[in-house]
Amino acid sequence: MAAPLRIDWSQLWYPGRKQPFSPDELARAGGDGPSATLLLLAALNFSVPGLVLMHLSQAAILPWLAGVLAALFALGLGAARWLWWRPWRRPLWLASQGVVLGMVLLALVTRWALPLADERRAVGIVIVMGAALLVMALWTLVAWRSHEIEARLREQAERAKAVEMARRLAAAQLEPHFLFNTLASVQHWVQTRDERAGPLLAALTGYLRATLPLFDRPRLPAVEELAAVQRYLEVMQARLGPRLAWLIEVPPTLQRALLPPGLLLTLVENAVVHGIEPGLQGGRVVLAARRDGAAAVFEVQDDGPGPPPDLQDGWGLANLRQSLRLAFGDAGRLTLTPAPGGGCRAEIHVPFQESPP
Repeated sequence: MAAPLRIDWSQLWYPGRKQPFSPDELARAGGDGPSATLLLLAALNFSVPGLVLMHLSQAAILPWLAGVLAALFALGLGAARWLWWRPWRRPLWLASQGVVLGMVLLALVTRWALPLADERRAVGIVIVMGAALLVMALWTLVAWRSHEIEARLREQAERAKAVEMARRLAAAQLEPHFLFNTLASVQHWVQTRDERAGPLLAALTGYLRATLPLFDRPRLPAVEELAAVQRYLEVMQARLGPRLAWLIEVPPTLQRALLPPGLLLTLVENAVVHGIEPGLQGGRVVLAARRDGAAAVFEVQDDGPGPPPDLQDGWGLANLRQSLRLAFGDAGRLTLTPAPGGGCRAEIHVPFQESPP
């Protein structure tokens, strides 16, 4: 059932958006000035009727009409510029009252200065019509501007929801993929009284403590995820034994780089699962980072069989690319290439944004 039609009758005598935009809302969605196209359209809509009106008027009142139109233009320009940054009810009401007061003063000056009644009447009609049109133009400007800012804020809210959903989806998918196999190993080793069960369970507990808080925030310093990566590698080393060797080399400066959660974990997990586990001889995983101009580059390399020629993204890499796109747009990217000497190299390029110390 459709919602009932509701009319805000107060808009008839007190128009405009009721609640003012906060400084933060204006900074996020209303910080731009009027475009050149909008300024040109406003100038044309004002100048064309003015020129036609002067062409049809008597020569004796042309100087007064020119003065009235100039005053209307100056008053309208000042009011529009003021309202552009304050598109809500009270500033619009004050601007409308200012326009009316200015036109009343102009009408009094005209009545005192023009000797003939016909001339005063002609100029007075222009003043009244001009004031009415100017007030309506200001109402239209405020309505359009407020709706534009509200639409931008809604778009930003939807984008934030999409980022949050992607982050939660990544968290929901990252944990079971790895946990079930580890718990199965713990269960098997406990049942067979294997002495590796204790260290593996301790490593898994440390991994969970380091990982679960990561997904409570849209971005976090890389050092926090590196701790979770280290715990993950300790768990996998407990499972694989000497088949897995690993190294983390990230400079302190890049440890403060802000990243969406789960990026490094996903790459390291892929390197272990696809590069190390399939081979009986095992291998080595290296996580390193470097600066590349204004970008931070995080690299995960293994010495396994390397990426297949027809490599297609699974859910892990697909979520990773989606997280990069939502967080950084086109500035964030993932590349997968064969590593020198064999294996796979995955690189994440992101704008370097440093967290506070």
